[in-house]
Amino acid sequence: MLELTRKIWDGDDYVPKTWQDWLKDHQGLLGVAELRGRVVGIGKLTRLSQDDWWLEGLRVHPQFEGQRIASRIHTYLLKSWEKMGSGTIRFATVSTREPVKHLAKVNGFHLAGEYSTFKSQWTNYERKKKNPFSQIEIHENQILLNWLLSPNPKRLPFGLMDLGWQFASPHPDYLDEYLGEKKSWWWHKQDGVVIMVEKIDGEETWGRVRLIASQTENLVEILTDLHLLADRLGYAGITWLAPLVPGIEGITEEAGYIRDWDSSLLVFEKSSTR
Repeated sequence: MLELTRKIWDGDDYVPKTWQDWLKDHQGLLGVAELRGRVVGIGKLTRLSQDDWWLEGLRVHPQFEGQRIASRIHTYLLKSWEKMGSGTIRFATVSTREPVKHLAKVNGFHLAGEYSTFKSQWTNYERKKKNPFSQIEIHENQILLNWLLSPNPKRLPFGLMDLGWQFASPHPDYLDEYLGEKKSWWWHKQDGVVIMVEKIDGEETWGRVRLIASQTENLVEILTDLHLLADRLGYAGITWLAPLVPGIEGITEEAGYIRDWDSSLLVFEKSSTR
């Protein structure tokens, strides 16, 4: 496994960190491709909830690339999901990975959302401003879920929430985790919602935004106010894997954020026919 991942993300691939958890996962499926007794590829099917599944960790040994090993693992995991699962299955890939995008198309997936990273260490904001954020309590789970799923006005771009490089539709279990860890806030009562967790970056702790939901006309203000919340939590800055909706570049720039990644993350999904 280490040979397959040592060059991914400049040697900082997440797969070795989650490998033991994958081996213990009895609800999902870990696919391994072997050639003459040697592991040449891996892939993981993960069950996030009763209706949400995630394909991840598709890796091929560098010496065996170009032999359709990734395609075969992907197909194997997809067919396994069709037999054992229901609901919706998703996966993500970098926008530059043309073979994976082709794989999505031929297997009946459609593009569900596109994201890229923005960050800010902006200090030019009103520190003495009254805090517009209030903690969302765990008993408000259903209220928050209904708020996020509201079709009119639609508040959640692409209808997905970030679970940490995994994406799914809002679900009580996902919200429970964030609410229990006190990582969720209302903005101006119920004009917006922010979920932000800690991210260690070297010797600094940053705020990693997992979700911002509001009407588009409020985004500049909520992103600007987020600096106040991050400052009060002791974060050195803010990073956000933001949905690339129309106008987002101008909105983030006005609020003091810069795009930190030239590429983007594409999330594909496919729904069960059962």
